[in-house]
Order: sequence, then structure tokens, then C-alpha cells
Amino acid sequence: MDTTEQLAKKLLVLMGGDGNISFVTYCATRLRVSLRDRTLAKKEDIEALDDVPGVVERDDTLQIVIGTNVGDVYDAFMKAWKTSENTGDGEGSSTQTSGKKRDLFNQFIALVVSIFSPLLPLLAGAGLLRGFTILANQLGWLSTESTTNLILENAATAVFYFLPLLVAMTAAKRFNTSPYIAVAILGALIMPSFMELVQNDEGGNLISFMGIPMPVFDYTSQVIPAIIIVWIQSLMEHFMKRKLPHSLHMIVIPTVLLFVLVPITIGIVGPIGNYASIGIANAVGWLTGINQIITGAFIGGIWNILIMFGVHWAPNTMVIIPEIAETGTSALIAYGATANLGMAGAAFAVFLRTRNMELKGLSGTAMVSVFLSGIVEPAIYGLGIRFKTPLVAGCLGAALGGAFMGAFNVVGNAFVFGGLTTIPAFAGPTLWAYIVGLAIAFFGGMVLTLLFGIKDPEAEMYKKN
Repeated sequence: MDTTEQLAKKLLVLMGGDGNISFVTYCATRLRVSLRDRTLAKKEDIEALDDVPGVVERDDTLQIVIGTNVGDVYDAFMKAWKTSENTGDGEGSSTQTSGKKRDLFNQFIALVVSIFSPLLPLLAGAGLLRGFTILANQLGWLSTESTTNLILENAATAVFYFLPLLVAMTAAKRFNTSPYIAVAILGALIMPSFMELVQNDEGGNLISFMGIPMPVFDYTSQVIPAIIIVWIQSLMEHFMKRKLPHSLHMIVIPTVLLFVLVPITIGIVGPIGNYASIGIANAVGWLTGINQIITGAFIGGIWNILIMFGVHWAPNTMVIIPEIAETGTSALIAYGATANLGMAGAAFAVFLRTRNMELKGLSGTAMVSVFLSGIVEPAIYGLGIRFKTPLVAGCLGAALGGAFMGAFNVVGNAFVFGGLTTIPAFAGPTLWAYIVGLAIAFFGGMVLTLLFGIKDPEAEMYKKN
């Protein structure tokens, strides 16, 4: 087992050296590296490293599955990465110099990952605190009328109320612009005096700015306007820094950005983002309204496939997180949790049947990883992709668990990764159904893996003739 620094240096060499890397970011479990020349990277050698459960290749980007210590590996990797283009912050500081045009969808995924990944620990921690508070309310240990409850509620939900400001900060880092100006621009939209202008719960009423009518909405918890306006801010700020004398930067740039972008956000970007959010919410409502059982089975069944290709962050960040921020609950986060337990069940089946001690250790570790941290990649890449049938069985088990949850309208109260330690985040009237659904997914994945078997000699699950 290599140290973090040793692993980072090996990865750097196997990806073609520092000059072959154009951009680096990371999410909850993966180091995501954009390469100038994909042919210089040795994917098979990277996959062979003991500390790398798997590698996903998408165009000129490698997603290297690390695990929960990916942040430490990222920091070590950034220290080892010494190029003239790299300024050291890794997120948005480098540019893509490959002549090959990147796929737009991959660019979008990379964008949302770089913006939301720094917020994941905070979202998860707030979610668990909210879950424990709700559980204490239901057990009668904490009165909902007490000031203690009020303080705990505020501590757990502040992250969602001020989500535009947090997203503005991470987006500013991604777009290499001032985070302080970004927070000030978005903060103007959630000031109490601005909120007083919003009539009814939906808003949409008109106000006047310099004689120009503008609709006003409640922008607390919204993320789309923050991302768009910070991107515009970066364009304007970079332009003014190039054109204005350096002596004027400190005074002119903040003044112009505040004067121009706050009204633009209120009058144009904000309404666009608001209606986009409403459209996404309506689409989710339509999907879940067709048939909750079918929806639960579908989401649970495909979620591991989305994780396998690294595209699960699109629904996570554009659908689930905004839904929880807006309504306080999400059914999709519950359905997605069954995918983790389905693969954990498949891993347990391998653990029980294999005589290969290395594989027994891997399957046991993969199962524990799901239980304790909700991280499923070791099971997907170490077992699912490698032997095929555990992946199929895990997805089918997850579909069964998701269908059960859908039948009882299970919802989650926070954005967390599905595992045993995050069960309190699903506290509420449907908690029992969530636990049963997880059990169905786990035992479904286990039983189906045992039935399907693994016909690979490496697994040593069958006696040799």
C-alpha cells in the first residue's frame, strides 16, 4: 500500500507526466484528470495499482476511483504536478490546450463536479444533523417548540438557505474570479429587504429599477442563477483586468460588477434560472407521478450504471440537491441509495463463495465501504465490471428495493450517500420502509449473485473438474 504522496507521483507518471495534464478536479471518490494526449496515459497500469479500484475513460478525461481519501490524493497530486500552466489551485486555473474538442456533456459534468464537490461534506453533515433532529422529535426526546430544536434546525438548514452564496464561492474558484464579489452579488438577492419585495410564495410580481420592470422571486436555495451569473462575472472581470490600468482595479472593477450584475441577475439571469428550476422540478414531479413503484425500480436499477460512467453528478446536482433545498425532501435520493446496498449484497455473495483470499478481502472491503461511507465504487469496479454478474445482480436487487420504497412513497431529508451510517437522514414516517427497501436491495443482490454465479476461474467460486 503506497502513501498518498507515492500514489500521487505514480499517477502523475502513468498519465504521461506533468506536461500531459491540462486540468484536475475531484468529486467524492474520484480524481478527474483532463489530458492533452490520451495515448500517453497507461490506463491498465493505473488500474493495476493497489489503491485504485477502477478507472473510467471518457474522451480525454480519466476518472480515477480513489475512495473517501480522494481529497488527500488530490492535494498530493497538485503538489507533484509542476507545469508552467498550473498556478496551483487546480480548479479552473489551467486551460484545455488539446486540439480535440471536448464533448459538451463531459464538460458539463466536469463543471458541476468542480462546483459542488467542495460542498459535499457540508451537505452530508447538515443532512445527518437534520435527520438526527427529526428522529429526536419523533422519539419524543426533543420538543419541536423548544429553542434547542430551533437552533439545531437552523444549523442543519442554513446550508440550503444560503446555498446560492456557497455555490457562488465554489463557482468563482472554478471560473477564476473574485469569490467575494460573487457572494455580494448573490447576497443582494437574499437580503431581507429584497425578500420583502417578493409577494406570495411564488413571487413573479414586478418591481421597477430605473424605470425598467423586473420580476422578483425567492432565490434562497437556488443554484442555477448563481452558476450563470458568476460565469458572466468572470468574463467581465477578466476583460476589465486586461483593459484597465492596474491602479484602477481595486475601485472600478467591484463597483462596475455590483452596479451591473445585481440588476442583470434580478431582471434576466434570476428569472431564467428560476423557471429552469421550476421546469426541472416539474419534470421530476411528472416522473415520480407516473408510478412511484416503476420510478423507484427504474432509478434504483440504473443508478449504478450512472455511477459506473461517472455521470450521476448531473441528476445529483441539477435535480436532487435543488429539490431538497427547495422542498426539504427527495424521493430520488432514497431510490438511489438502493443501488449501494444492491452492490453490497453482491459483494457479500462473493465474499461467502470465493476461495480466492485476495478476492475475499476485496469483496469484504467493498461491502464495508458501502455500509460505513456509502461509497460503492470498489464494489462496482472491483467486482461488478470485472465479473459482470455481480453488477447485474446488484442492479436488479436495487430495482427491487427501489420498487418497494416507491410503493410506500419513501423520501429522504438530505443529500447523503446511501449506507447504514446515513439512515438517520431518512427519519420520518417512511423510515421503516426505507430500511426494509435497503434490506430488499441487499439480499436481492446477494441471492441473485449466488444464483447467477461467477464463471470466471479467477473468482474460484466453482470446483475445478
